[in-house]
Formats: sequence, structure tokens, C-alpha cells
Amino acid sequence: MSRFENHAGFNITNSKLQVVEINFQENQYLLENVDEAYFNEPINLEKDKGTKISALLQGAFDELLIKKRLNSRLVSFTLPFDLFHCMQAPYDNSLLHQDLLEEFRWEFSVLYPYVPVQDLVIQYIEIEKNEFLEWNSTFVIGLPRKYLQIINNFCTANNLKLRFVDHPHLASERALASSNSLLGYGLVLSVYFNNKHLSLIFLFNGKPIYFKHFPLNDAGEIPAFLLEELQSGKFLKINKSLIKTAFISGDETSEAVVQSLKDIIGIDFVYFNPFEKIKPVQNLFGNKYYSERYNSFAPAAGIAFRIA
Repeated sequence: MSRFENHAGFNITNSKLQVVEINFQENQYLLENVDEAYFNEPINLEKDKGTKISALLQGAFDELLIKKRLNSRLVSFTLPFDLFHCMQAPYDNSLLHQDLLEEFRWEFSVLYPYVPVQDLVIQYIEIEKNEFLEWNSTFVIGLPRKYLQIINNFCTANNLKLRFVDHPHLASERALASSNSLLGYGLVLSVYFNNKHLSLIFLFNGKPIYFKHFPLNDAGEIPAFLLEELQSGKFLKINKSLIKTAFISGDETSEAVVQSLKDIIGIDFVYFNPFEKIKPVQNLFGNKYYSERYNSFAPAAGIAFRIA
């Protein structure tokens, strides 16, 4: 984040709006606000009409403002898992950027034939082959442009300037990188889940090398998915003993759930705190979201911390 810029990060789930605000005061960045507000009814950005989405977002936003006004006009958002289309695939690093994008659109059309791929906003991360991957690959994420327009319209209506829109787990990984120096060493596993989705990211020496997303029927499927991914496969050459550290975050994730996963899978997951390395303003010490529910704010924190 460039100097003197205050920044608020928002995470939208199907049930609530979360905010984390970072402000620059007295020559340092301070954690100014951690809060959430529930929508009057569940929100579905894919199916609900624009007027309904706007009303639900505005109601939750107004509730947050009544409790504490924003000091920043600069904002960023993470959106629900359901809206993103993701894949990881080998790629030819001799291709130009535009040729790569066209290749990705074609691959998306095969994986998601129901998606109008020309309307996708696409970002990708190039991953060089390493001791766990035998070929160069890319992690590619696509988001239909209409959701960017929905968020941008909301910001315009509230005199806010939209900076970034991101995937909740990728944003959480940024919060993790900001709060824990262990990410820079060896093989690290980052897991994110809520009641409908599970995703995992492997990082090697601080850089992501593998991403996988699973839709869930219920939480009972999580152990089997994780155990399968912790074995060497066609794409990733890995085993559980090679993991140096494993972190977990997610909406409504509890320490009891984390302990159950430790017992079943045999990995000592860290229930990490995205606010560990940033100084809070004084009144946050009595805030239950800051002191108790910090883990569920990883996406909002990560997008608030984002600088590029």
C-alpha cells in the first residue's frame, strides 16, 4: 500500500458483509475497524436481480456505518467462491500474454461449457516447474465481468473508489503472508473452507505452486478431500511428511473443527490470526471479532492489506 493511503477491505458471503479497515496514523498503519453485518436475507449474486443485490448490500453497509464510519474512500472486495472459475494447467511460456488469455478462455470453455468465456475477466499466476511439479503451469482464475460492475456501481453510489476484487482464499493467503514469516520456508499448506466450499493452496518458499477447489455437500467431506490431495498425484508430487507448516482459515471456522481435522488427518493445522502483525486502535481490544473471531476475517484482512 502506498504511503498515507487508508484502505478498507470487504468480504461478501451469502449471509453477511465483513469489513477490515487499515488507516495511516502517527506514521504507522493501524487496524481501525473489524466488524460484520448480516443481510436481511441470504444474497445470491448469480441469481438475484440487481435491485435486490443493491438493497441487501446497502442495508448491511449502512449498519456498519452507523456503528463506525469509514475513514477511507478507497475500498476492495472479496466475493463468494461460487462466482469464480479456477483451473491449473501446464502452459507454453513462449506464448505472448494475449495468446495465453485466448488459450485460457478455450480451456475454460471446455471445463465450464455453460460459462460465456468472452465475458470473463482473467488473471493468472505463472508457476515454474520445481521439485513438486514436473512442468511449468499456470493458476488461472476467471470472474464474470458483471460482478465487477455490480461492486463498482455499489461503490459509486456510496462515493467510494474501488481498488481490487479478489477470491476469498487468495486474499486470505495474502493475510497469512503478512502475519507469518514461516511462509518463506519450505512447503506450506493453506486451507480455507466454509459450509459449501473447500480450497487449498500449496506454497513453496513463499510462492504458490498448486491450487485446488472443491464444492462441498457438507463438512463431512473435508477429511477425505484433504487426505486425497496429500498424496502424490498426476500433477503434484507430494506427501504429507514434506509439509513444513499448515494453516487454516474460513468463515465460521472454529478451533474445535480445526482440532478434529488435526486428529483425523495427522497435520498440526495452525488456526492463524491475520491481525497478529498490525497494531490495533485501543477500542478494538474489546471487540469480539478482533479478539475471538479473527480467523473468519482473513479474506477481508487480506484484501485490506493488499498493495498490488
